[in-house]
Amino acid sequence: MIRFAIMGSAKIARTQLAPAILEAGYPIQAVASRSLEQARAFATEVGAKRYYDNYDALFSDDQVDAVYIPLPNHLHVPWAIKAMAAGKHVLCEKPIALDRADLQPLLEAAARFDGTLMEAFMVCHHAQWSAIHQKILPAIGDLRALHAVFSYGLTDAKNVRNVPEWGGGGLLDIGCYTVLAGRWCFGADPVRVQSSIDLDPQFGIDRQTSALLDYGQGRTLSLTVCTQAARYQRLLLLGSKGWAELEIPFNAPNEGVRIRLAPDGGLGAGEIIEIPPQNQYASMVRAFAEQAQSGKAWNNLEQSAALIQVLDQIRTNAKPA
Repeated sequence: MIRFAIMGSAKIARTQLAPAILEAGYPIQAVASRSLEQARAFATEVGAKRYYDNYDALFSDDQVDAVYIPLPNHLHVPWAIKAMAAGKHVLCEKPIALDRADLQPLLEAAARFDGTLMEAFMVCHHAQWSAIHQKILPAIGDLRALHAVFSYGLTDAKNVRNVPEWGGGGLLDIGCYTVLAGRWCFGADPVRVQSSIDLDPQFGIDRQTSALLDYGQGRTLSLTVCTQAARYQRLLLLGSKGWAELEIPFNAPNEGVRIRLAPDGGLGAGEIIEIPPQNQYASMVRAFAEQAQSGKAWNNLEQSAALIQVLDQIRTNAKPA
């Protein structure tokens, strides 16, 4: 039984991962926060036996096997390295690094680590993403194009997503999901990248990014991510014979989702595929814990490195919006 600890009391930890860990059947042994009062309150909420006002204390706790890291983006690499050095399995929020240079020391540390290190892309563990390979792609012919949109509205200057030096901005926060969708569906990385980025004049973060990723042989992914627009997300798969649309591809609600599938094309609504209720965070936790329990060294940094390379290209090749 893998015993978890949580570093920090970020919203995603409180509302998603802590409940997911408990739903998956694993105990939360300890929590840490910058404030002892916050740590105590969080521990009470999740039933943790111990709480600390510093993160290092978790590493010396012999009742902790694995740590979940939901800290701001710029802290992912250094704390993941410290956790691995302490012999703890690591489940780290995405993006696991800011860019390829930031990722490099983590790659080196992971090569020496005999435990489990996972970048927390929960979408990979949802049944609708499994359905892409099992049902959708076989039904629509050769995949020609993907269209991905992911947006939300956030104008709070104090939110970590609006602090550029902390790895804020839409591309790292949600653009990584759309790039992952391209790799997941095409099974490849793009050969060319064109992009346009609009920076917020007050915060300095990328508030809207659009990009065209070319996978060769006429296969493309067009994506738009925005942090100052209506809340919305879609993933459209266009094949040589038909099309499919994931209505909520990334933040799938636990009560279930729908996929529209038109294997013969057309402008109608298509067939509706109902995906049963599933907590994709709990599914991810189970996959992580089972891997850790296997006793075999494992990480998904090959995927992480591929995605970060594309994100770097989007930023490097961008023209001002």
